Formats: sequence, structure tokens, C-alpha cells
Amino acid sequence: MRTVCMIVFFVFYTFLGTPQTTFASSSYSTKSLEQRYLRQARAYRAQGRYELARQNYVLALSLCSKTDRLETIRQELDGLELLLRTLR
Repeated sequence: MRTVCMIVFFVFYTFLGTPQTTFASSSYSTKSLEQRYLRQARAYRAQGRYELARQNYVLALSLCSKTDRLETIRQELDGLELLLRTLR
């Protein structure tokens, strides 16, 4: 039985090889992603697509590193959430 297990392992190892780990890389830095999400959020807000705008504001907020920009995003997000609550 032990020999059979070793042969099966050898066959799988030979034909399948070792598992390869791949990582996805992004060409965007966190700053450019933040700006991209913020731009998209403002565009969605202008189009009246408030739920999508909210999602993008939250993504931009999660990537933000500067305190002044963080405060601006928070104010815009608070205004949008107030608008959403009013519309509901």
C-alpha cells in the first residue's frame, strides 16, 4: 500500500509539477487610485447615481493619506449620505 501511494504521489508530482503562486500587480499607486475613485464618485454624483457615488467615496476614503483631503472626502460623503436619507 505504501508503495502504491508513493507511485501515485510521484506521478502527480511529475505531471502536475509544483504549485505556482501568482500575484496580481497593479500599475496604480494608492494616491492615483484614491484620485481615480474620487473622480468617479463625483461623476456618479453629478449623474444622480448616488449609491455608486457613495461606494466610490468610501473607497477613496479608505485609501486617503492626507488629512486635508480626508476631511474633504468625509464632508462630501456626509452630504451624499444626507441626500440619500432624504430621498428614501
